[in-house]
Amino acid sequence: MGTFDGPETEPATTESTAAEPAARRTADVLVDVLEAAGVEIVFGLPGGPISPLHDALMDRSLRVVTTRHESGAMFAAAGWAHTTGRLGVAAVTSGPGVLNAMTGLASAHCDGLPVLLLVGEVPRRVQGKGALQDGSSHGLNVVGMTHHVTKLSAEMIDPAQAPLLLHRAITTALSGRRGPVVLTLPLDVAMAAQVATRITAELSLEFTVAARALDDIAALLAVAGRPLILAGAGVRGGNAPAMLRAVADRYQCPVATTPKGKGVFPEDHPRALGVFGLGGHASARDYVEGGLDMLIAVGTSLGDLATDGWTPLLKPRRALVHVDIDARQIGRSYAPTHALVAPAAAFLGGLAERSPRVVPRPPAGVVRFEMASSDPDLLAPQDAIAEIQSILPRDTIYTVDSGEHFLFATHFLEITDPDAFVVMTGLGSMGQSIGGAIGAKLARPGRTVAAICGDGCFAMNGFEVATAAAERLPIVVFVFNDRRLGMVELGHKAVYGRQPSYPITMDVGALAHGLGAQFVRATRPGDLTAAAALLRNPTGPVVVDVQIDPAVRLPRKDRMAELKVAARPLRLVN
Repeated sequence: MGTFDGPETEPATTESTAAEPAARRTADVLVDVLEAAGVEIVFGLPGGPISPLHDALMDRSLRVVTTRHESGAMFAAAGWAHTTGRLGVAAVTSGPGVLNAMTGLASAHCDGLPVLLLVGEVPRRVQGKGALQDGSSHGLNVVGMTHHVTKLSAEMIDPAQAPLLLHRAITTALSGRRGPVVLTLPLDVAMAAQVATRITAELSLEFTVAARALDDIAALLAVAGRPLILAGAGVRGGNAPAMLRAVADRYQCPVATTPKGKGVFPEDHPRALGVFGLGGHASARDYVEGGLDMLIAVGTSLGDLATDGWTPLLKPRRALVHVDIDARQIGRSYAPTHALVAPAAAFLGGLAERSPRVVPRPPAGVVRFEMASSDPDLLAPQDAIAEIQSILPRDTIYTVDSGEHFLFATHFLEITDPDAFVVMTGLGSMGQSIGGAIGAKLARPGRTVAAICGDGCFAMNGFEVATAAAERLPIVVFVFNDRRLGMVELGHKAVYGRQPSYPITMDVGALAHGLGAQFVRATRPGDLTAAAALLRNPTGPVVVDVQIDPAVRLPRKDRMAELKVAARPLRLVN
C-alpha cells in the first residue's frame, strides 16, 4: 500500500491576503506531481510547445538529460524503468518530436515498461487551422496514433484537470501489467494559471492468490517426475527473484529463463538450466526435449522468442501452470491446466510457504556450446564475451541490442544478478542498447554498465554516445562489428537459399572520437584484455570496435519454418 501526495496548496505571496493560495502555471504544478511521484530524471529534447515544462524544470532538483534524438530519450527512460522498476519519464515536442519517439514508445509497450511520455502541443486556439506540427485530433492526431501502443493516451485540454490526469497516467503506467502512457500538453494549457490543490490517493498493488490453487500446484510439483519452472521478465524486480530461488531450493526443481528473463535466476545456481528460446542453452533445450510432465510458466507471455517458435515440447503430460499479471497473456499460445492472474512475487511467495514431501531430484547446471573461431587470429564473438566478463565486475549491467550479437550475449554471458541483463526484445528495435545503458547508468551510478550492440545498431543510434559524453557517464559500448547486417543476411539465406549483401561501412573510431568518447579497437584475441585498465575505470564513455569473425554462428533451432512456407514459389494450376 503506497500513498501518493500531490502538490500542496501554497500560501499566497501577493499582498491581497495571506490566506489566498497563489496562482501558478500548469507546467509548474505538473512538475510538482512528478516530484511527488518520486521522479528524479526527465529525458528528452526541448522545443517550443514543450518549453513551459522545461522552464518549470529549471527551478527544480529533477535532472534533465538532453538526448540527441527522441528515440534515444525513450530508450533511456525505458532503460531507467527496466533497471529500477520505477517510472521512466521523457518529454518531447510536437510533430516530429513525438513521431521520433514512437519506436521507443512501442518498445516499452511490447516489453511492459512503465514510461511516461509528455508531449508538447500547439495551443488549442490554433488547432485545426493548419498550424505547424499540429498533433491534435484536427491534425496528426497523436493521441489516436499512440493509443494502440500505450495503456493510456490523452490530451490535457483543461488546466484544472491536468494534475489529476497526470496522476491517473502515472498510476496506470505502474499498475497491473506495466506499460507506457502518453499525455499531450497544449502550450496555452501549460502556461495557464491555476491554483494547485492537494491530490491524495492510495494505490494498492497487493494480490492474494487462492490457497486452494497454491495447495494443488504445490502437491503436483512435489511429486512431478520432470518438472520445469520457466521464468520470464515478469519475475524481475522486488522480492520475486528471491522467492524463485526459494521455490527452486524447496522443491528441488530445475529453472530455465526466457531470453528477456535472463538473470532473474542466477545462472551459477545448481538448479539453473540457463535460457530456453532464442540464444538459449543446450542444457535447457536437452531437458525440455527429454519430456516434461509439469511446466510452471511465470511472468512470461510464452511468445515466439521464449518458446523456440512455440515448440510443442512445452506442452507437458500432466500440468501446465501459467501465471501472469496480465490476463490477456494467458492461454494465447498454450492451453494451461492452471491459470493464475497474479504478480510473480505473490505466486512464488505462496508456493515457497508450502512444505510438501518432495521427490528427490538431481541438480541441473547450465551447459553452453563449445565453439571456436574459423581462424585463430580472428576474434570470435564468444571469446570476446569471455574477455569482457573477465575484465568487468561480476555485477556489471549489460544492455544488449538486437542482432546476431544478441544470441552470443544471451548464450555466453553468465548473469547472476536480476537487474544485470537489460534487453528490449518485445519489439526488437535496433539501436536501443546505448540509450538503455544511459538510463541504467543513471539509475545505478555505482555499477559498471556496458552496452553490447552491432555495427548496424551503432549506425542507427550511436549519436547517443554524445549524450553520455555530455553527461559524463562512464559507460562502455562494445560494437560487435561484422561489417554487415549479419542477422538479416543470414535470415534471408535461411529462407530463400541465397545470401544478399547488406554491408555496413563506417569508421567506428572516427565516430567515437567525434562524439567525445575514448576509443579501443579489438581485432585479435587478447586485445580487450590489453585495454582492461581503461575498460574497468572509464572517466566517460568508451567505444570499443570489436571486429569479430563473421563466419562464427551460434547453433540454433530454425525459427524460420513459417517464413520458409510463406516464401515457397507459387505453383500455377491450369
